[in-house]
Amino acid sequence: MTSEICEKWVQKLDKRMIAECRKIALVSDSCPAHPKEINPKLKNVTVFYLPQNTTSKLQPMDQEVTQNFKIHSPKRVVITALENNQSMPKINLRESISESSKEWN
Repeated sequence: MTSEICEKWVQKLDKRMIAECRKIALVSDSCPAHPKEINPKLKNVTVFYLPQNTTSKLQPMDQEVTQNFKIHSPKRVVITALENNQSMPKINLRESISESSKEWN
């Protein structure tokens, strides 16, 4: 994702919230893809930015989920290859997403 895509998404979200007569708060972290300043013409979406380097402190579960996912996901590919007496497979994007989905479930 790029900051341009994110900004367009937030603007589209604002239009949807206007149509639904709803006002929402959007909390954004310091991800480089999130624009530092969103168009101030938003009417029904208010964007709040978390201070930098606080996501791991405010959302400690994120760290654990990410860490476990990184540890266990590659094991599935290696175990599958070993069980089938194969060398390490070359995995394309589609297969990678499929394996990630299996691991997540």
